Amino acid sequence: MKKLLPLVFIFLLACGVPQKGNKKLVTVSILPQKYFVEKIAGDLFDVQVLVPPGASPATYSLVPSQMKGLSHSLGWLRIGKIGFEQSWHQKIEDTNPNLQVFDTSADADWIASDDDNHDEHVHDQGIDPHIWMAPNEVRKIARLTAQALTKLVPEKKDDFAKNLAEFEHEIDGLDHQMKQKFDRIDNRKFLIFHPSLTYLAREYNLTQVAVEVEGKEPSPRYMSLLVDQARTDGIRVIFIQKEFDKENARQLADEIQGDVVQIDPLSENWEVQLQEIADQIVAAAKDS
Repeated sequence: MKKLLPLVFIFLLACGVPQKGNKKLVTVSILPQKYFVEKIAGDLFDVQVLVPPGASPATYSLVPSQMKGLSHSLGWLRIGKIGFEQSWHQKIEDTNPNLQVFDTSADADWIASDDDNHDEHVHDQGIDPHIWMAPNEVRKIARLTAQALTKLVPEKKDDFAKNLAEFEHEIDGLDHQMKQKFDRIDNRKFLIFHPSLTYLAREYNLTQVAVEVEGKEPSPRYMSLLVDQARTDGIRVIFIQKEFDKENARQLADEIQGDVVQIDPLSENWEVQLQEIADQIVAAAKDS
C-alpha cells in the first residue's frame, strides 16, 4: 500500500487535479499590458500574453495552446485597435462565451493613422493603435486595468486601488523626466520606419515622420521626398522596431549618411523602454 501511494499521487497530478496555491490566469494582448497588470496586481495572477515577443500585433494568429489558455482565463484585457484584436476578438469571444472581456482602451484619445493628419482625433476605424507609448494614455489604461481586475477579484479591490495610486505616481515621475529631456532639444522632428510613436509625439510636441505609410513600404518617389526632407531638417537617424526588416531603413540611412536605431515599443519593461526611446530621440536631435 505504501508503494502505491506515490504512484497514485503522480497519477492525480498528471490528471490535472488543482493544486493549492495555483494562481488565477488573466490574459492580455501585448507585453506592455503584462507590465501594467503586474504593477496593479503584483504577483497575484499568471498573465498570458497573446502576441509573443518578436511577433507583429498587426498580423499575429493564435496557436491552439493560447486558445486553450483563454478557456482557463478569468478575463481578457484588450488594448483596443491592433490588427490582431480586430481579426481575432470575435472568434475568441464566440469560442469562450464565459470569458470576461475588458477594453482597456475605452477612454483613449485616438489619433488618425494618416501621418498628415496626426492631430485629428477620431473614434472609428483607421486609427493609430499605439496608445501605450504615451504616459498620459497609459494612465487611462492603468485605471481601466484596475477596474477590470477588481471586477474579476473584488475582494482585492483595496490592494488594486493602492497599487494603482503608486503606479500613477510612477507615471507622473516618468512624464516629468521625459518633459525635461525633450525640453532640451531644438530639432523636434524624428524619422521612423513604422509610425509607432504617434502618441508620444503628440504628448511632447514632437513631429514623427514615418517611412511606412498605411502599412506599405515607401515608393521610390516617396523615398526621394524623405531623403530631401531629412537633409533639409538635419535628420540623421531612422528609428525602426526590432520586428521589422532593416533593409529599407538602411537604404534611406545611407542616402542621408545617417544611422538606423532599433527600438522596442512592445517591450515588457514599459518604463525602461520609454526612457530609452526618449534618450535616443534626444541623442538623435543633438546629432542633427
